[in-house]
Amino acid sequence: MSTRFDRLALLETFVRIAERQSLSGAARDLGTSQPSVSRQLAALESRLGVVLVRRTTHDVTLTPDGSALLVDARRMLGEWEAIEDRHSKDDAPKGTIRVIAPVALGQGLFVKAAAKFMKDNPNITIDWRLRDDAIRFAEEGCDCWLKIGPVLDDTLVVRELARVERLVVGTPECLARHAGIDLEAMPWLTLGPFEGNRIELFDRNETPLLFSVTPKMASDNIFAIYEAAMQGVGIAIMPRWFVASDLEDGMLIDAAPDLRAARLPVNLALASGTKRPARVEQFCNAVHDWCDVHLRVSA
Repeated sequence: MSTRFDRLALLETFVRIAERQSLSGAARDLGTSQPSVSRQLAALESRLGVVLVRRTTHDVTLTPDGSALLVDARRMLGEWEAIEDRHSKDDAPKGTIRVIAPVALGQGLFVKAAAKFMKDNPNITIDWRLRDDAIRFAEEGCDCWLKIGPVLDDTLVVRELARVERLVVGTPECLARHAGIDLEAMPWLTLGPFEGNRIELFDRNETPLLFSVTPKMASDNIFAIYEAAMQGVGIAIMPRWFVASDLEDGMLIDAAPDLRAARLPVNLALASGTKRPARVEQFCNAVHDWCDVHLRVSA
């Protein structure tokens, strides 16, 4: 294989192998046979003079050379797609956008933004993955990463989409049962990634109130904490967007109207130093517009 197109095809096959960790899985994605994928992998390894993957009975793992190539291959394929976008006569976006989003926002507000984008752009498909933990962007193969809280990878381009208001909530029954008790002595339900045993709230003058608690329940999952709060077990810090309808219906009450937890940034992270396909930029702009309406960027 000697043409530029053939080299790009080899790289695309390699990326699919890396993402699926399977030759047969890559073959299914590419609409070809496993022997064909094996031959392309062998041709790429021969061209580069290195071993890219280790095969076992159950899966395929990358060698150090393979991991290094994966970063370059994704960047090169992305730049090639950007060239196709610029010179194609068809302006309608098409192809797949790979997104990693936080669990709660990803299956709530953000998925609505993604659904609207797909309806407006019928030739777009989205690979939608939900994760709250930090990722290694280059290894994930995603086009963009939506994250609550800071993005600590300084190799990425980060755009702040919104800042989420968070307040202390509890059911009317829970608050009545513990009437007269100081806030710090209340039964707390805490979300590990953000509170743990340490509660920090701010008054209207931004003066901090800091205290330690022994949580009645602690979890790394917001849905678990929410359900416990709805059952009247205790009070919890919740994003306003998450409990807006419950506050409106009176199922939950703002337990500390003069206090708020720190607003958390909602960030969008992208790879730096590369041309992105037009569909990715358009999707990012659509998510930004959605956040501006539904989360309101706020200082």
